[in-house]
Amino acid sequence: MADPAQLPENPGGPGRHAGRRRKIVLSESALTVTLFLTVALGLLQDPRLLESGSILTGLLLHLVVLAACVAIPWSGVPVRAALIIPLLDFAVIGFIRSGAGESLSGVGLLAAFPVVWLAASQVSMAVAVGVSFVGSVSLVWVPLLLSGDDLVLRDFLQPFLLPVMLTGLAVFVSALTRDRRNQQEALRASKAALRASSEAGRRREQLLGTVLDTVDVGVLAVDADGHDILMNARQRAVHAAAAPAGNDDPNEAQLLVYGPDRETLLPPEERPVRRAVLGEDLTAEQVWLGEGRSQRSLSISSRSMVDEDGAFVGTVVSFMDVTDLALALHAKDDFLSNVSHEFRTPLTSILGYLELTMEAIETTESFPPAVQGYMEVARRNALRLEQLVEDLLAINAGTFQVRREECDVGRILSEAASSVRVKAARAGVEVVNATPPGLVAVADPVRLAQAVDNLISNAVKYNRRGGTITLQAGIDDNCLRVEVIDTGIGIDAVDLSHVFDRFFRSPSVRTSTVPGVGLGLLITKTIVIEHGGTISVTSEPGVGSTFTMRLPQDGATAGAL
Repeated sequence: MADPAQLPENPGGPGRHAGRRRKIVLSESALTVTLFLTVALGLLQDPRLLESGSILTGLLLHLVVLAACVAIPWSGVPVRAALIIPLLDFAVIGFIRSGAGESLSGVGLLAAFPVVWLAASQVSMAVAVGVSFVGSVSLVWVPLLLSGDDLVLRDFLQPFLLPVMLTGLAVFVSALTRDRRNQQEALRASKAALRASSEAGRRREQLLGTVLDTVDVGVLAVDADGHDILMNARQRAVHAAAAPAGNDDPNEAQLLVYGPDRETLLPPEERPVRRAVLGEDLTAEQVWLGEGRSQRSLSISSRSMVDEDGAFVGTVVSFMDVTDLALALHAKDDFLSNVSHEFRTPLTSILGYLELTMEAIETTESFPPAVQGYMEVARRNALRLEQLVEDLLAINAGTFQVRREECDVGRILSEAASSVRVKAARAGVEVVNATPPGLVAVADPVRLAQAVDNLISNAVKYNRRGGTITLQAGIDDNCLRVEVIDTGIGIDAVDLSHVFDRFFRSPSVRTSTVPGVGLGLLITKTIVIEHGGTISVTSEPGVGSTFTMRLPQDGATAGAL
């Protein structure tokens, strides 16, 4: 039997109020049907059954209770007020049992209806069991007490089996109801937690979608089979930019994806996204998408996803638009190439007139002897400047070369120190050449002199008045070691890894009056690498820097900075 009293007082609407009344009426109707069937069966055995006033009273009382169940507006009645109905049912069954006597000996079992109602209600188990026990005992003892017969203990104990059975039923139903109620509470709590988790997940998903659509980076996540899991708005725009004209939904093979030269269409198997889907981790792979002036440059990186067992489950790919940076670098290269070409004409003229001047000096005795030395230094530096222009063009074209031969390193470093002494003296810096004379090694003498000149020139520019520059060289572990040591301003730790980058100048230097374009160390690095050597720098801000070049003497070609 359902417990109509468990319905809440204000369940939330007229439909729920009607449901509460329906359950109460149905619960009482179950007793009605069973009760009248029992009486009808009794009449078949004894037609005089209805002559008993107690039976008629019980039936009449039950009809009144049933009518009350139908008529009472239960929406305005406290929930536990409905428990009066099973108590009245005890009285109904008591009247009928008292009037039926031996004719309806099993009528007391009808008390199971109110017992189940009480046990399934919201009252505690102790109250439900207690009321059930008292009610069922009253069914069997009250008629005995009202009979007026002389009673002995046996008369009271003989019918006691019925209260025991009904009390046990009350215990069972009450325990079962309590377990069901606990399960319902746990289920409600679980549903509430699930709703909260679902809502939190929805909010997180909304937040993730907002973040991904806000960032200026395309993001694509694919599963192990290459199917899209997630794509943000930026990536959708990137995908659209790579689509051929007239194709609004191209597949990967149809996208216009070009290599760094902007002209070579990459085969599908070489495209970064395809490689990432196959599990390859990429870092800053550059491609160009689209055609014409709308072509965009992307830097693509990817990371594989694995499950707890380490199995590949997908890939996350990021797409960063680096078009402006790529165009700026290309513009720098064009500028450098154009300027280098423009330098050739005046340098050729300067060198020509220097040659003529030196010939005039050699044939004329009116010039002081020192003038010829000055002109020789000017000619040598003009030749180096011409070589610098050629080197810049070669670096841009990727044709930079060295010609190794046995050379006098001591003389090269001595000439480099001599060339810079005038400039160093003006800056208040002393140049010390600690290289042993006659040191011979295998290297390109012109390139080595150029590299040393670059290092000494930087040491002068970034030194302080009263500082020193020391040149050292020697053969260590079958390598030519050349060191330029200064007592200058030093280099910050965060800038050490970038000093050999093209056009790099530290923020502190850019705001100073020290001239430069950030190419000297790049050229020096290229010279060393072409020799198969290495170049390194150690520095401490405010103390100075040491640049060390190592050129192998056994023909080794592998070198790493």
